[in-house]
Amino acid sequence: MSPAPSSRARAVAVTIGTAAMLYAVFIVGLPWLILSMTRGVPSLALPIGPLRWLGIPLVAFGLYLYVWSLVKLLQRDTSALPGVAPTALDTSGWYGRTRNPLLLGVVAIQLGTALVASSLALLVYALLYWLWLHTFVTRREEPDLERAFGDAYTRYAAAVPRWIPRR
Repeated sequence: MSPAPSSRARAVAVTIGTAAMLYAVFIVGLPWLILSMTRGVPSLALPIGPLRWLGIPLVAFGLYLYVWSLVKLLQRDTSALPGVAPTALDTSGWYGRTRNPLLLGVVAIQLGTALVASSLALLVYALLYWLWLHTFVTRREEPDLERAFGDAYTRYAAAVPRWIPRR
């Protein structure tokens, strides 16, 4: 019989499992359901022609940000799970350019998918999802980070934009 996994291994497994479940629901499942329900409704099509293919690099960039952020958080032994207190304030890499690269990755994937599918319904879903994330982050996660890291987080939040990455 093999020994029980360490608490670190358990935390990594839970984080990856949760990230995969959230991805499956909000980036794959709900968009598929929305497309299935709105396919063939002319008023919900975006007439963007070949510009729809600009969604592919947007999806690729979003996937990169999502995976990069998750790996970075796991490397720092801090939480990427909603409602779990972080243990490290990371301000390097993409975290030095935007406070929410993981969530920005999700929104980029959703916007890119809306473009590729030429779907107004998916575009509305992506924008509403971003609004929900923005409200959640503003009202829940950021005060938690301020409590956990004090002035260091306050300085970081003042210097690094919430959504639009800086150079």
